[in-house]
Amino acid sequence: MHYGEYGLTFKQVRFCLLLTDRPLKLSQDLPQAPPHEELQRVYDTALQHIRTSRLTDVELIYPPSQIALACLSLVHPEIAVFWARSKKADAALEGIESIKRTITRDGDIPSVDVVREIDRRLKICKNPEKVVGSKTYLAKRAREEKEAELKRKKKAESVRRAAEQGNPFGEELVAQANLDDDD
Repeated sequence: MHYGEYGLTFKQVRFCLLLTDRPLKLSQDLPQAPPHEELQRVYDTALQHIRTSRLTDVELIYPPSQIALACLSLVHPEIAVFWARSKKADAALEGIESIKRTITRDGDIPSVDVVREIDRRLKICKNPEKVVGSKTYLAKRAREEKEAELKRKKKAESVRRAAEQGNPFGEELVAQANLDDDD
């Protein structure tokens, strides 16, 4: 499930909220803790890095918690190290370097021309049966209409036969029930 306008996952949002929950704890535990305004700037910048990471393939390779830690480390490495050590997750610090490189290297917002080219290529890749007005769409519609017409004819034929027999519900129910008119 994604949250927010940028589709952040719950773990990413929760990790970013951790920064706003711990400003007093950070100031007590870190020897040179930044002020609350600085922590807000760190939070906002880390959130921007998370948004940028959505433009890369790191979501396919790494868990959201490591991506969030890497984004925090891009902004303020000391806080990221402090957080990882407080959670006894020192091993996570080793793996985030490749995430940081990928975000900074590949996290560029594409230009409008690039997006238009991608859209043009995606239109080519669409299923032609779902593109309204295409030949395959029209052929599929004609096939569906033919099948529906056959189904309607079959239903009409069964209703006609039942009406000819005199019993609109068919003879099967009468034979099974074997009831008189009084019952």
